[in-house]
Amino acid sequence: MAPGSNGWFRRRSPRLSGTLHILDATGRELAVPLRGKASLLTAGGTGLRGYGEVWAVHTTAPAAETSLMITYSRSGRGDLASGLCAAGQTIVLDGATFTWRAPGVPPNSVPRQRQAPAGLPRNLRTPPARSSNTRSDQASAVGLRSRLRNMVRVVTQATRH
Repeated sequence: MAPGSNGWFRRRSPRLSGTLHILDATGRELAVPLRGKASLLTAGGTGLRGYGEVWAVHTTAPAAETSLMITYSRSGRGDLASGLCAAGQTIVLDGATFTWRAPGVPPNSVPRQRQAPAGLPRNLRTPPARSSNTRSDQASAVGLRSRLRNMVRVVTQATRH
């Protein structure tokens, strides 16, 4: 593999997300959660008879749209049928119906801020509100002394090596 091509491939191969709903030839319905780079469809892993593979591919030039490439054979690995399945769409391969239900929020979107429940302060660590904006003289003198001590300690520790 050429130098730098590994990063190129990693950026351009999208990850699986959502759920693949499968209706096999016998009428049995399966739901397979999609994660990672690829997923195998086997009797041991998903309960689907036969053999299949699923991976995500970009279907538009600027990589704005993603589809699933699905290959499947009811008899095994011999003669695999393949097709592209866009989000929310359905395809039929070798007697099985595949429907991809992608998550509602695109993976690269900015999350929205949640609404806080009524009656709770926005930040529970904030100090209670004061009646005035001034400190007592005793508190300010103690605070000034401790801040000065901390500054001296930081400066003297930084100069020691």
